[in-house]
This record gives sequence, structure tokens and C-alpha cells, in this order.
Amino acid sequence: MPDALISRATRAIDDSRTLREQRRLLMERHDQILGDLRLAVMESAMVRTEIRAHRDNQVNYLSAAA
Repeated sequence: MPDALISRATRAIDDSRTLREQRRLLMERHDQILGDLRLAVMESAMVRTEIRAHRDNQVNYLSAAA
């Protein structure tokens, strides 16, 4: 009987280690994806700002030329 308990406990410990390692890897991947997403949002905002500034410059240029 003790051998069966030791075997089950050992398996549970190994499974726990495996799950913790999988969770750690998933959290690393999650952090990487989140960082990439934040960068993409920031770059998108920068492009929108540049486009808006370009349009404003065109309107101002056309208004001054008229």
C-alpha cells in the first residue's frame, strides 16, 4: 500500500511540475503577445496622427494658395 501512495504522490508532483512549467511558458508568451499588441496600438496611433497632420497641412496650404 505505501508503494502505491508513493507512486501516486510522485505522479502528482511530476504533473504539478509539468503544469507549472506549462503555465510559465504560457505567461511568457502572453507577455510577449501583450507587448506586441501595445506596440501595434502605439504605432497605429502614431500613423493616424501623422495622417491627420498631413491632411491639416494640405488644407492649410490650399487655403493659403486660394
